[in-house]
Amino acid sequence: MKKNKSHRQGFTLIELLVVITIIGILAGIAIGAFGGIFGQAGQLSAKDKLMDIHKAIVQAYKGQAKFPTNLDDQSPAGFAEWFTKKTRNTEVSLWYIDEDDKVLELEDDGAAGKPASMSSELDQDQKDAIAWIIALPTNDDASPKLDQKLRSGPFPIMWTRGFNGEEWDADSPWSGDGGHVLFSNGKVEWYESTNVNGEGVFLKPPSEDSEEDAEIEQVSDPEEALPEGWEAIGKAN
Repeated sequence: MKKNKSHRQGFTLIELLVVITIIGILAGIAIGAFGGIFGQAGQLSAKDKLMDIHKAIVQAYKGQAKFPTNLDDQSPAGFAEWFTKKTRNTEVSLWYIDEDDKVLELEDDGAAGKPASMSSELDQDQKDAIAWIIALPTNDDASPKLDQKLRSGPFPIMWTRGFNGEEWDADSPWSGDGGHVLFSNGKVEWYESTNVNGEGVFLKPPSEDSEEDAEIEQVSDPEEALPEGWEAIGKAN
């Protein structure tokens, strides 16, 4: 008579621990991959917002795009209010990045939330969460045109909040990973650092009284690449 062979049931403790460890490793890899994908999607969305802002201004001026010279509120919030009135584009999401910690804090219990419209009624937290630093002509003699035919080429007009020297700080919308820069010709670039191999990525316009063949300096700070009479607002956010 043949004896029935006994079959082992289930897993040993060591085998279970091995399986759990493998599952944990695979889950970590998957979460990291999806996190990278979602981060890239958010950055692409932010890039599109800057491009949409530029396009709306160009359309509002029928091609002769300008930035305002006499804002009542010299701040990103004041610029957003001007933009809304000038272009009739009421899309609030243009001014906020959903992944930004400051925006996430607006959604906390008891917080103000995102504004219903970009108006002068924004509270301070809503103003501070605006994603962009804006360059504006603040001198009466400065040209407000975006197309200035400078020898240095297109210049930065908006960039991600939190820029500090050559990089973005940890309090910026992308937690220091980098930021976008919108140029006067509508082009948008992403930079982790604005200094590459010891050279700045921006070109400083020659002064009006400089020689025609004066060397164009490379700089790391976008504000140094602005035309004469322009300056950045919103740097303290």
